[in-house]
Amino acid sequence: MNLRAILRVLAVMLVLGSSTGALAEDEAPSPWKFEIVPYAWLPGTFGTLEVLGRTARVDSTVYDTVKMLFDGDMLGGATYLGASYDRFSVFVDAFGGFAKSDASGSVCCATFSAKAKLYEAIVDVGLGYQLGAWTLPERRRPLTLGVYAGTRVMYLSSRIRADVDRPGFVARSLDASNSWSWADPMIGVRWEVPVLDRISLDFRGDIGGFGASSKLIWGLVGGARWWLDWSPFGSTTWLGVGYRAVSFDHDFAGSNQANLELRGPYSALGFNF
Repeated sequence: MNLRAILRVLAVMLVLGSSTGALAEDEAPSPWKFEIVPYAWLPGTFGTLEVLGRTARVDSTVYDTVKMLFDGDMLGGATYLGASYDRFSVFVDAFGGFAKSDASGSVCCATFSAKAKLYEAIVDVGLGYQLGAWTLPERRRPLTLGVYAGTRVMYLSSRIRADVDRPGFVARSLDASNSWSWADPMIGVRWEVPVLDRISLDFRGDIGGFGASSKLIWGLVGGARWWLDWSPFGSTTWLGVGYRAVSFDHDFAGSNQANLELRGPYSALGFNF
């Protein structure tokens, strides 16, 4: 083989090597992943409220929530945002809602009317670590297991206005409002199991409080995801349904305490990038 032939062979090898390297570089998956999940949560509220030493039972079902929603007395929304790099991840899960209620009537010769408004927000912020990911036969998505730690921020605000009118007396009005906010640490575990190629089960559960702000808090989110062929902006999309519950036992100033659970179904549309 002469020198010209050797140079030709080397040139071909360099071209093939560079093109193969470029192809491998193009096909290498990015360590970054992002998730955007707007969802609708319809929780009922159950538990007890203690005000100035007097305890009242709270029992508002999911049906009550749906009825208030269709009557225009309630409005809310929720979004989950997540980002991960290799095994590490961070997420924010935020829910906010507004409810109002009107009441009127008469007692003896006096008439009254009252309006109450309640605002609430629940925001989870967490930092996670994936313990492992295992590929299953005939499944596009792996089985994953991870842990996380973070904080749950709660916000409640209420306003009550009442008017009392009694013939022969001066009408009286009451307008009172108050708000409360606090944050609790939490630790949790999460996993995803691909049941079928297009259907997977996911779960996120945590516990916290530990006396830092609340006596005890816990939360869980579990559901099923159906992975779609729809890929807007290059994303992988899914539809999800499931159940979410959040519980807290918190002491306020004075003889005031709330031991409540918010639980109910949710539906979601997820975008993974």
